[in-house]
Amino acid sequence: MADDLRIDPGEAKGMLDAREAIVLDVVASGVWDELDVAVPGALRIAPEEIDRRWRELPRERAVIAYCT
Repeated sequence: MADDLRIDPGEAKGMLDAREAIVLDVVASGVWDELDVAVPGALRIAPEEIDRRWRELPRERAVIAYCT
């Protein structure tokens, strides 16, 4: 089942370019300051905050989740 939810980078770029999706970066909050990479415009929500902040996710677009 999990493979059904995966998309390749080209498909993700197409969805982002068409504004059909947003990127959700689910890296742990304590790690953010240590990273030197990020997807521009990505929404960052730590995994432990998802239950509290899920309403910030758009309903009209797909969410492409990744962890830096």
